[in-house]
Amino acid sequence: MFKNRKINLLIVLGLIITLCASAFSVSYGVTAADKRKEAAEAAKKAAAATKSFKEAEEKLDALQAEIDQTKSNIEKTKKDIKKKQKDIEKQEGDLNDRLTAMYKTGTVGYIDVILSSQDIEDLLSNVGMVQKILESDQDLLKKLQKQYKKLKKLKERLENDQIALEAKETETKELVKKFKAEADKYKAQEEQLIAEANALAAEAARNASNAEEVIEANGGSIDTSNYCWPSTSRTITSEYGWRRCPFHGREFHNGLDIGAPNGSPVYAIQDGVITRASWYGGYGNCIILSCAGGISALYGHLSGYNCSSGQYVKKGSVIGYEGSTGNSTGPHLHFTVFSNGAAISPWSLY
Repeated sequence: MFKNRKINLLIVLGLIITLCASAFSVSYGVTAADKRKEAAEAAKKAAAATKSFKEAEEKLDALQAEIDQTKSNIEKTKKDIKKKQKDIEKQEGDLNDRLTAMYKTGTVGYIDVILSSQDIEDLLSNVGMVQKILESDQDLLKKLQKQYKKLKKLKERLENDQIALEAKETETKELVKKFKAEADKYKAQEEQLIAEANALAAEAARNASNAEEVIEANGGSIDTSNYCWPSTSRTITSEYGWRRCPFHGREFHNGLDIGAPNGSPVYAIQDGVITRASWYGGYGNCIILSCAGGISALYGHLSGYNCSSGQYVKKGSVIGYEGSTGNSTGPHLHFTVFSNGAAISPWSLY
């Protein structure tokens, strides 16, 4: 009687632990290792954004120095133009005074020169002098006007350069702002992903411990050296490691793809607890089996189940059927192995 009661208590204890294992199950498709990989990628992006941010800042500093120099050149040119304008105005004033005196009454200027001349030689000399003055003033005026136009064009060019440089300054400031925001964003992502990875790792450890208790309570095997092959087929259509994915481009494939006819059975690789038997994103119909020693197995793209979450199963038992659900290009089994929440090569078990 006491022996039967003890057996009943063990069964009840096993059921309680099974329920606990189910309640604390981890979505191993996104593991601590996956999160750490994502965190590493975020760190790379943060470093790249920070580098771009620093380069943009350096570019901005260089542009600012160029802008300051251009502004200084413009101010100097404006002063030169102002001085030349005064010179032109003075020369024009002197010329106007002489022209007014000489031509105010038509040819009177020439008559005054003739009347004031002492003799024919003096007359010719005075007339020649007047002509030279007129020619000199005209040449000076043309020269000053040409110089003024040149300085005006220089001013316009420098002002246009300033506008262009200020536009570059605005653009570079926006780049600085953009790269700074990106660096901050990726850094925050990295920190968040690391925190999530740590949480997943801790939850994976708890779940593995719960699974082992259930296995022991049910008298299951805790042998971590002998595993059953998960499929009737040995045809590998995609290996563990980096590959070109038809859905996501280049990616790290965290398991094996095993090709087999639709509906082919899949097997429990070892005694363990089913911690998931439901749809799981791109994996479609998915089963996760937690075994002893922190080992778990994910079976993806299934056509159906032969188990339920929280169920204890024996090694070699049929737990589901191969299919093509989720992100799949044809019937096959996606088979991932986790060790304490981190994906490892399935070949390491065989």
